[in-house]
Amino acid sequence: MTTEPYLMPDSERIVLHALRTVVPEHRCAVYLPADWQLAVRKTGGLVIGRRVGGTMKDKRYIDEGMFTVQTYATSRADASLLARRARAGLVRLTFEQFGNADGYLSRFREATGPFMTTDPMTEAQTDFYRFSANYMIATRPR
Repeated sequence: MTTEPYLMPDSERIVLHALRTVVPEHRCAVYLPADWQLAVRKTGGLVIGRRVGGTMKDKRYIDEGMFTVQTYATSRADASLLARRARAGLVRLTFEQFGNADGYLSRFREATGPFMTTDPMTEAQTDFYRFSANYMIATRPR
């Protein structure tokens, strides 16, 4: 452990831990795994949570990351429900100040709520659906 006072926690790791707590029956990852279709079929859904930007709001205490959260399922309704469950769980765990060895969730702000989206990869897979959302999630060190 470092004694650097300005070292922020690994917010992506905290958010991924939170997502795994919220939807333990589904696979959660930072990047889309090569076997994503198998993962979706095996567990009924897949959640991708990745930091895509953000800033240090307070040089000693708060790091605010922009996170994209994507959910995949074999039906539109299931992908939507999984996205809404992920959002609700992140809101609740932020309110509860969920944490792990890296730090704590501190604030949650929605940039874009869950919406169905496609790209060339998912458009080619007509029996899979994806929802995306973007959240500003602040974390703080232990």
